[in-house]
Amino acid sequence: MSDELVLREAIPTDAEKLIDFLKRASKESTFIEHESLQNVTLDDERISLDEIYNSPNDELILAILGDDIIGFTRLEKIDQYESELGIVVEKDLWNQGVGSFLMEDVLAYAQESPISKVSLEVYKKNPAAIHLYKKHGFTTRSKKAKTFIMERMV
Repeated sequence: MSDELVLREAIPTDAEKLIDFLKRASKESTFIEHESLQNVTLDDERISLDEIYNSPNDELILAILGDDIIGFTRLEKIDQYESELGIVVEKDLWNQGVGSFLMEDVLAYAQESPISKVSLEVYKKNPAAIHLYKKHGFTTRSKKAKTFIMERMV
């Protein structure tokens, strides 16, 4: 990566670039549904980003390279003490440390919040992601047909 990677909290003006990134990423992953993105308006996304930005319980951190969003991590409150983690990195940049940087940033946020547990769902056929999560202290809580539910205490 010749440009410098920047990690920062998403703000409402990121809406258009985030939608573009999600549309690209949806073609690389079955966790993001491309069809559902067709109905998302720019105004809807701005409102959503504003709500996340102003929430004491949710977080969305962007990974930016040059002028482009290349990944993000999302922490969303499930209940009083547990949040669900999602992380997406552009496929061409897998195994280059972007996921680790995002994970470290979002876990640091979680440690400063009332969250005591972070959980996530990952495909069994995604060894790179499973390795990333284990590297950052996640363990398997349960198994589904195609996925693992993993968790980590904060």
